[in-house]
Amino acid sequence: MRIIRRFMNRNAQFTIIAALLIAAILITSVVITYSIIRDNPIKAAPTVLGAIDEINFAIKQILGFTVGYYGSVLQVTGNVTYARILTQRYLESGLNYIASMHPDWAPIFQMNEEDSIIELRWYTNESSSFGNISVTYDLPGLGISGIEYSTSCELNATILGVDGNYVRILVSKDGGEPLLTLNAENFGFYAYDYNRSLWYTVETTSEPTIQLVDEGAEYTILMPLGIDPSAFIVQITDHRGIMTVASSFTHYTLTFSWNSSLYSTLSHDNIVVEMLQNGTLRWLGQNLDVNGTCAPIPPIPVKCLRVNQTVSGVSHEVPFQVEEWAADYHVPLGISSNASLFLNRHMIVFLVNHTVQEVKIWWDPRDAAVQTRFARTNFYFNDDPSSHTLNNGILTLDLSRESAWWGTKWGVTSTYGHVEARAEFFQINSDVDEDDGHPVYGADASYVIYNGVVRDIVTQEAEWHGGIVNCPNVYAEIVIMLPAKTTYYTYLLRIMFVESLQPRTISGMNIITVKMTVSKSQWVNQWGRTSAENGTSAGMPVESIVSDETKLFYNFSSSQTGWMHHWAQFIKAGKGYGLMFTNSSNRELYVFDNKTSGEKRGALKVTDDKSGGTQYITIEFSPVAISSVSFQTAKEIVWYGAVVLFNNSDPIYDYTNQTGLWVIVEHPPTITVSYEN
Repeated sequence: MRIIRRFMNRNAQFTIIAALLIAAILITSVVITYSIIRDNPIKAAPTVLGAIDEINFAIKQILGFTVGYYGSVLQVTGNVTYARILTQRYLESGLNYIASMHPDWAPIFQMNEEDSIIELRWYTNESSSFGNISVTYDLPGLGISGIEYSTSCELNATILGVDGNYVRILVSKDGGEPLLTLNAENFGFYAYDYNRSLWYTVETTSEPTIQLVDEGAEYTILMPLGIDPSAFIVQITDHRGIMTVASSFTHYTLTFSWNSSLYSTLSHDNIVVEMLQNGTLRWLGQNLDVNGTCAPIPPIPVKCLRVNQTVSGVSHEVPFQVEEWAADYHVPLGISSNASLFLNRHMIVFLVNHTVQEVKIWWDPRDAAVQTRFARTNFYFNDDPSSHTLNNGILTLDLSRESAWWGTKWGVTSTYGHVEARAEFFQINSDVDEDDGHPVYGADASYVIYNGVVRDIVTQEAEWHGGIVNCPNVYAEIVIMLPAKTTYYTYLLRIMFVESLQPRTISGMNIITVKMTVSKSQWVNQWGRTSAENGTSAGMPVESIVSDETKLFYNFSSSQTGWMHHWAQFIKAGKGYGLMFTNSSNRELYVFDNKTSGEKRGALKVTDDKSGGTQYITIEFSPVAISSVSFQTAKEIVWYGAVVLFNNSDPIYDYTNQTGLWVIVEHPPTITVSYEN
């Protein structure tokens, strides 16, 4: 079988490919099934018993191919309801064909629906495909009526163990009878193409050896090159077309190691972990540090997935969501349908904090599995898209459009208690032409996910009426994500410069600007304090290095390790806000710096203006702030970060003990991966 290689090749064409594959499966199965029935060796004028035997034989053949057909459809679509509908039609067409072969007998079939079942148990150490049919039929042409016939077909495979590069698999068929007729082409090992992000099957290079044991037929098979003996998947297909898929593991066990001295004082340190199909574990756009290899997630039905966490030695199921994305995980599409397969556009999203010792990603292997409520229930959010607000129980986001002198503006106003901050995006070349520097927004934001399970997602598109002066052919996308139980929201900001024949010069670019206005008498009658990371000592932004200056913080080092500005904040009486980002986005802050000449362009900019009794604080993430840059080539850049509010909660940086939420972007946990059944 080469189904996996084919059905995961291109996401955009998935529906068409699936439909064509199902059509091919149906046509092939019908032709093979009917040819076997037609070539039944019973040719002579039948006795009553001979006729019954012939009909029973044909029904059993139909059942075998029906089980294979059901597995093929489910493997392509992941949709059990759809697979059962098609399979029912296939089975009925088979019975009708049997009737048409002997019109002189005038066969009439009546299936017992309750006793006619198909069940699959795949992607587990002990996998199986099973079908049973119960039929009552009449043969009026032969004077026969009320014949009851029940039969079953099955294929079972159990992974017994691995010896070096050899795997031992126990295989049996109907009633546990040993299946001794398989060869190399009946075993297909799943391999993952990381370049194209798809699964495909490869066959072993040599014939297996077979040993008859009490439980069935034990096959010893040489695994193909590139297959990991510690975490592998193998598909077994018999001569009837019945297949089953066995996996050496059903649990990814992720053991988290936290820096206890940095995390022990924190109470709002939730981190959003994204697990992609290829096994990558990400946080805020950056890969987490993983010990060992995290195997790609099998193409299992989304409804089968589960997530458990262990806290204080106790494991319990926790909320998570399976999201669907496009464009290399840059364009969110929404919560994935539970009637689909987990493919290269999906991710599993869950929350962890420093109390979490272990996370298990696992799946229910049954085709009849029901999606857990922890993947579909809103536990935390109180959102109202009609009023343009999101609320995770701590933060409230207002995403309304507003009128401005240059057009309609849009941003995110976040509120935590009495603390409020305003973020706006993609101001380009405003020093050249103030009107053209600000983007305009012709439509409200799109609420891709609201009242989610573990996070909400909103998208917006920035536009510039008449274009940006000196900067043509630009497209910008804004993705705002509000996780549950956090004092921050995150952003994904993506800009695409199309190759341009016209000159393009950027003299200034702020991809995100976050502002707060506070009166001197507000909270306490004193001025607040602005700070920014300006380097570290042994990985710590000690207070002697943290800068209270209001200025441009740029890449002061010429080495590849000199990216030292991961956050900035304003704090007053335990309240305030800030901006923080991981090392990968810190490097992208300096994406336009000229490494050859040493010319600086990107900077984290902090402004603190005091006028009368009011303090105006602005933090800007500015890839072009110091000197201009000119280019005409195509370029795509993505930045990730988090806007944090604190209301007597964890600030980004606590001057007393030098801890704070900065640790979640600079010292996230290390993860050790293992596998188990």
